[in-house]
Amino acid sequence: MHSYIYGKLVPWFCFIAALLLLSACNNQEVNNNYYLSLTEESENWKLNGYEVEVTQENFKTGNGTLNMKNKSEYATDYFHFQTHAVINEEDRTVHSGSVTGPGIDISEETTGTTEGTYLDKEGESITFNDVTDIYMIVEWWNPDKQEKVEERIDLYSKSK
Repeated sequence: MHSYIYGKLVPWFCFIAALLLLSACNNQEVNNNYYLSLTEESENWKLNGYEVEVTQENFKTGNGTLNMKNKSEYATDYFHFQTHAVINEEDRTVHSGSVTGPGIDISEETTGTTEGTYLDKEGESITFNDVTDIYMIVEWWNPDKQEKVEERIDLYSKSK
């Protein structure tokens, strides 16, 4: 009699335990946290260690260094950068910085950091899956040519 009960109850007990474990897995929240450390370049600039961190609560960018290629010094009056993210097919500026003044050396510029929350059309926080492209526009005044110069540094593309 003992082996009959043991033979019939144990499989049922295992089945119920497995069912409870699997149903608990269904209720778990999925965390989609993404971190990128990017180093890319354009014709005149190299961006080192630029970070992009996307969590359910936050979209953080920065901590990078822009170095002008083949220049140990470059004096100008104007420098500006903007980081753009294409989120759900909408191009958004997510980070920017500027330096102005007579004779400033822009051969090496740190980007600083910014963070915030970006929402989709339904008012939900965006996820990294919503981001298709990230790029930076660097602008500076070229005193030799007496004109503003602009270059694009492509940082991330979902199609890559």
